[in-house]
Amino acid sequence: MITAFLHEAFHRLTRAPANAPDEEGRWGACGATLSQAVEHVIDETYPRLRIVPSYGQRLSGPVSSAFRYIDTLVEQIPEALSCNRAAFVNDIRVNAFFSGPGQIQEVFSQSTEVRDLFRAKPDAPECWALLCMRKTERRQFGMQLNGDEVRKEVMQTGVSFSDHQVVSPGCTEEEARSALKCCVFNSLLAYIRRRSKTAKEQSSEWENRRRVLRGRLRFARNQTEALRLEEEIREVEQQLAGQSLHLHTPDDHIDFMTDVLSNPQQYVARENISMRLNRMGIKLDDDNTTPNCQVTLCEIRVACHEPRVATLVRFPREELLPHQDYLRKADLFLAV
Repeated sequence: MITAFLHEAFHRLTRAPANAPDEEGRWGACGATLSQAVEHVIDETYPRLRIVPSYGQRLSGPVSSAFRYIDTLVEQIPEALSCNRAAFVNDIRVNAFFSGPGQIQEVFSQSTEVRDLFRAKPDAPECWALLCMRKTERRQFGMQLNGDEVRKEVMQTGVSFSDHQVVSPGCTEEEARSALKCCVFNSLLAYIRRRSKTAKEQSSEWENRRRVLRGRLRFARNQTEALRLEEEIREVEQQLAGQSLHLHTPDDHIDFMTDVLSNPQQYVARENISMRLNRMGIKLDDDNTTPNCQVTLCEIRVACHEPRVATLVRFPREELLPHQDYLRKADLFLAV
């Protein structure tokens, strides 16, 4: 399976010495794995590149660079956060991420990947995964307690989290991190594929437009029409020349892929954001003395997608909602 291969590739390539390949493109003991990784990149982006005799040698270094960067980025994500009903009361971070303990169970119970994992691993007491969310901040009026005085209509910043998604679950934290690395790498390849397709479609559109205009120019009825068509042709040619990505030949494709994979930090990034929140999701000033309200968020951006808050989590099997009861009406189970 491709996923299993990528797990092994991350394990082997990121732990091998960071030296350059030899003249035949081998990478020490990991040469076969690196060659497989290059073939995976070609399969997922542009298989016709195999007509270029030196594609393996040209892509080996960039592929290894992308593996190492993604490995380091994922390993720097903080350790897993326990997500369960008790944690909603005891951990300000879990309290901030979810509207209630029932939502924690709903988010994990509706994940097909989580259910499949527990079904395949009947002895696993819990799962590890990456939890992705969209963070929203909004200005609003609320109440604020100053000493014994309650102030009304105070402008506050409310912070909420939505669009929860459970990604790459595993039976251990190591498995979850490894799966996340594979997911990020494949997302980078998906960006290369989409960007290449868009660039070729844009070029084709402008080329067709220029061809049509030149045909009309040959049969222009008068000088005025000819001048207008010539002006339109110049504008189209400016659009063609101004395109940021030109993929006319296989070499152009390899150059583009090499640039992306050699500079993964431009397309995959992680940022830590700290803020102070109360249990109502209101952002507190730095001088506020409320204890246990510090929340550190990790935001991950992949390619052109908007950044998502991401945290490694642990979820216990015992809190997974029964499948039939959950589909019928989850709140009946929660009320018991």
